[in-house]
Amino acid sequence: MTNAYVPDFDLTGRRALVTGASRGIGQAIAVGFAHQGAHVIGAARSEDGLKETAKLAADAPGSVTPYAVDLRSPAAIEACVEDAAKTLGGLDILVNNAGDDHDSSIEKTDLSVWQRVLELNLQSCWLLTKAASPYLKDGGGKVINIASVLGLVAMRNDSAYIAAKHGLIGVTRAIGLEWARKGVQVNAIAPGYVETAMLPDLAANEDVATFIRHQVPMGRWSQPAEFVGPAVFLASRASDYMTAQVLVVDGGVTVQ
Repeated sequence: MTNAYVPDFDLTGRRALVTGASRGIGQAIAVGFAHQGAHVIGAARSEDGLKETAKLAADAPGSVTPYAVDLRSPAAIEACVEDAAKTLGGLDILVNNAGDDHDSSIEKTDLSVWQRVLELNLQSCWLLTKAASPYLKDGGGKVINIASVLGLVAMRNDSAYIAAKHGLIGVTRAIGLEWARKGVQVNAIAPGYVETAMLPDLAANEDVATFIRHQVPMGRWSQPAEFVGPAVFLASRASDYMTAQVLVVDGGVTVQ
């Protein structure tokens, strides 16, 4: 008999599609899910990165299967979801993590940059969720969108990324509301400053390190592995009464 007072974080046998799984937060979540017993399709453009992710999960009770794909293509997204569901025998969990950034003022941001950033950070998430909906609704499912604290606040010279992440939080709330009575929970995680490959060389920059120490109450970058716990919670039965919410994991940045 299940003890109602013991939260159920078990992902044994659960079937997940995790995008952006070749590095950073996506890689950490894919490997973390596999170590919780889930079978994961890790999707990204980098085949080498995906191979590394699968290698990191080699001794896990679950598994990570690489799937190389360009998520800016609607046709490729449809095929990715269909292939993932076929390979796994269904789909219980979708983690929309793939993303891209820019560093330029609005005057210096080309339309092509705006389109690229929104296609990957927002449009692909909406299309993946739409394509996965028949599988997620078949017995209940979980959608986890990796947003950002820049979906809640703003900073200079990042307008396309900020627009995309604000939009992703809006999509999380809207679809979470739509599916609230369909047995599917849709939530987001909003990371703060994360030491990932998207921020090359910044972690070693002393000026940036000083900025982080002053900006972040906890005084440091977060690491990708620190998002595995929140993701496992949102993917598990422990979060069954939580939907259309944003779980902020930022070292205290947004409370200032």
